[in-house]
Amino acid sequence: MNELVSVVVPIYNVEKYLPKCIDSIIGQTYKNLEIILVNDGSKDRSLEICKNYMIRDFRIKIVDKPNGGLSDARNAGIKQASGEYICFVDSDDFIKEKMIEDMLTTLLKANSDICVCDMEYLYDNGDLKFASGGEFKEGSVLDNPDLMIINNSACNKLYSLSLFNDWLFPVGKYYEDLATVPVLLYKANKICKVNEPYYVYYQRSGSIAHSANSKIFEIYEAINRCLEYVKINGGDARLIAKLNSLYIIHGLDLTTIRIKDFDDKSLRVEYLKENMKYLNKYYPKYEEDGYYRNCNLKKKIIFKLLKKGKYNLVLKIYDR
Repeated sequence: MNELVSVVVPIYNVEKYLPKCIDSIIGQTYKNLEIILVNDGSKDRSLEICKNYMIRDFRIKIVDKPNGGLSDARNAGIKQASGEYICFVDSDDFIKEKMIEDMLTTLLKANSDICVCDMEYLYDNGDLKFASGGEFKEGSVLDNPDLMIINNSACNKLYSLSLFNDWLFPVGKYYEDLATVPVLLYKANKICKVNEPYYVYYQRSGSIAHSANSKIFEIYEAINRCLEYVKINGGDARLIAKLNSLYIIHGLDLTTIRIKDFDDKSLRVEYLKENMKYLNKYYPKYEEDGYYRNCNLKKKIIFKLLKKGKYNLVLKIYDR
């Protein structure tokens, strides 16, 4: 086993976290790596750190570009990649030392285009929280449409580089992973799984996750982007239906939860109302969706109240 694996690291103002990230890649038990550090216009010492590492390890190459955001940096790395396989590591995260070796071994043995692993969320206080990459062993979306809606992180997966020939990350948009990964899963001839939390995702304090921002509604555009690709490229009714469920999982459910957690409580009703407008625009028959019909009783009550415009009552249920 000597296939070249390209590891793309998008970097922006992360001097505090970057050495641990790069060290975790250099220290992989699998050595045939091309490590592409994409400096996305950092204003701190990130580029200097990259250059110091490049002197020490011949496998490292640097792409230095003006700031364009996460998607733009990833795409720049993809365009520079020469490996048969590729993975992504965000620059404030790190990976465990056997991640690439085990995932590549599993991928090749299963003759797959994508291998998935589990993740861990690391918090400032040292707590770790397990995050599943999906409950499956191997298969294709034709045999198991549920594979298209597994954990949509771009970073807990090893891909055949050829999957990106006609499909890159959308530049300047929120939810770039959700707008990209389901199509990569659709394109894969087979998807396999390593049941180990090899990717460690650092949850930085001071997050803006609880701040009101109308860009949260780009989640609908992200899902629609995947749907349009699958429709144009031969996806059958089962696959379309499964992707439509993302409007319920991410749009109706998770966006509602995000809104109820806003720091500015006065904006919550306005945003809940707007979210329902987007849902009805993109998925007017959402109540016929299988995921919607099979959700638990509490969610069914909340969804019904949202439809009736009882937003304050929904918030009371959550705030109890």
